[in-house]
Amino acid sequence: MKKGIEPLRTLLLISALLAAGLVHAQTPRRVLHVSLYPYIPEPQDAALTLKQGFERDHPDVIVDITFNQNYYSPKPADKGVLFENADVHEIDVIFLRDFLDRHKLAPLPASFTARLDTLVPLAARAATAGGRLVAVPQWMCTDFLIYRADETGLSDAHSLAGLEHVLAPHHGLLMDMKGAGTLGEYYLSALLAREASAEAALSHITPKPDPAIMARLTRMLALEPPGFGRDAGYHERGDFYARQFARRAGGAYVGYSETTHDVLDETAISCRNEDRCVTAPEIRVAAFPFQDGRLRPAVWVDMFGIDAKVHGRTLADAEDFIAYAVSQAAYRSLLVPEPGASPRYLLPSTEQAFNDPQILQAAPLYPSFRAIMEQGVVVTVPHLNADLHDVATAIDADLPAHH
Repeated sequence: MKKGIEPLRTLLLISALLAAGLVHAQTPRRVLHVSLYPYIPEPQDAALTLKQGFERDHPDVIVDITFNQNYYSPKPADKGVLFENADVHEIDVIFLRDFLDRHKLAPLPASFTARLDTLVPLAARAATAGGRLVAVPQWMCTDFLIYRADETGLSDAHSLAGLEHVLAPHHGLLMDMKGAGTLGEYYLSALLAREASAEAALSHITPKPDPAIMARLTRMLALEPPGFGRDAGYHERGDFYARQFARRAGGAYVGYSETTHDVLDETAISCRNEDRCVTAPEIRVAAFPFQDGRLRPAVWVDMFGIDAKVHGRTLADAEDFIAYAVSQAAYRSLLVPEPGASPRYLLPSTEQAFNDPQILQAAPLYPSFRAIMEQGVVVTVPHLNADLHDVATAIDADLPAHH
């Protein structure tokens, strides 16, 4: 579940390709409407890469890609992902149960799923309901503690007190603590780490926040530099904290794996030599202690589902597009950067991609990210997005406005 970035929407129908379509004037091209998950580094470029790669091998299809402007909104009037019109939806797992309960997804036949590469077990479990795969995972994410190598002691900081010992003296933690998606996610991860089961954790998601978790969030906020953490403007700039980390505003920050793209991008394109911005060899990864001594963060999986209304030739096109989007060729095109560019560091959902030598050479932190992520848990129940928004609203009201 992403947070902190205003959703984007773009229609990627390229005039040059349409002009080239005159070659196919005698055979009208079919249109496949695909709604992609918007919260990844350089989403338009990624969408164009997928579109061009697929259309290269399927010249009779035009992939019409959009990004939902109100992806996480629980209000039907906002037409969030639950209420959008598309042939293929990219679904955050937080919505999967809602999609299924609304009978909004077409079943995936065994003949189709057999074409897919081997899924990472956690991703496969996230996309399985009733003993069958109901959607096809593409990306995985969870919150990590990303820090500089010179901040010694953080690799073994398995408690909040350990984090305070290292970072409190210089207010060295950068952490976005504003916004419903952000605060709701932290709250869920703290519950999952504290309770004996996911079911027990979910039972505590009520509009009134747990006092012990509120106290813990307040301690986290106290580790931040003055002015950080609770600023709505910084929250809306979703890459703000990672880019501030690149400029050494703090020794560590909390974020998804793909935020390291923003760190490296800031260093590569915006820093002067004398700024001494953070470089790739300096970056380390550890688990963030949402509770002391136990790691079980919320893991989110973004997955492709086919709308229940789709049938016939469009259904075959949808299956073909999804199979391509999670293929080794597509993952390489998205995760191996061009020379001089920074890796996206998105966590793929197939074993082949995670172990691909080209991808690992471009992004050597993948094994560290995966080892931490695999200790997490994926949950999806009806109305989870709306319920987390409700408790996050209360958390936002109760946390100090400024540090």
